[in-house]
Amino acid sequence: MFIDTHAHLCYPDFGEELPQIVERAQAAKVMQIVSIATDLEGARKTLDIAHRFEAVHATVGLHPGEVPRVMLCDMKELAQLAAEPKVVAIGETGLDYYREAKDNAALRQQQKDLFWAQLELAKERHLPVVIHNRAAEHDILEIVRAHAESLPKESRPWGVMHCFSGDERFAFDCIEIGLLISYTGILTFKKSTALREVAKKVSLDSVMLETDAPYLAPEPHRGKRNEPAYVPLIAEALAQVKGVTAEEVARATTANAQRLFRLH
Repeated sequence: MFIDTHAHLCYPDFGEELPQIVERAQAAKVMQIVSIATDLEGARKTLDIAHRFEAVHATVGLHPGEVPRVMLCDMKELAQLAAEPKVVAIGETGLDYYREAKDNAALRQQQKDLFWAQLELAKERHLPVVIHNRAAEHDILEIVRAHAESLPKESRPWGVMHCFSGDERFAFDCIEIGLLISYTGILTFKKSTALREVAKKVSLDSVMLETDAPYLAPEPHRGKRNEPAYVPLIAEALAQVKGVTAEEVARATTANAQRLFRLH
């Protein structure tokens, strides 16, 4: 059994095809899907989808790309949505310095403030956090280290660094702080040699699998729309890297996802 720990089922790429998407996932032994929101509208839609499909769970969060459009009332509604029983995490939140924020200190600070507010909400609601990082490793680590100090040790793991593509040091820093790391279809790409070397060294006890659908479809579907049914392809790539069976990868990554998101 597999769990897709990060898919954006509320995105228009899937439209009215959602029943078939969920059906294909379950046929591929992807029995549960964590559908991720990146803004308020997406959070509402994601919750609706989670209520429609027993196999789908929801997160609610504000992506760093929402800065500077986010307002205080958005956080208030986010807090209300986070109380819904089908919400299993806060996110996708984090930092993204790849484009607009790269040379804009004020925008970077706004992203940090939004990230911190969602970390505090997660702590208040006793929920894990789904973290986005792009070109912001130093600030991400500074913030999550400070946050981890306020959490009891028994709350570990308390979050996931989604779509992990960093180096070995960043991977082990994340794990030391109490985060899991999650691999996408990037692991299957021919040029991802460095990421596979990291994956070789990281214990399966610290890893989850995700599609980030509709993005990052694994080989041999690269360039096409991704979907949760492709999780086993990522598992096979990881199994090959680790020199274990795909069944071992499935067991470990599913157990990690169940532990983090409190799934059954």
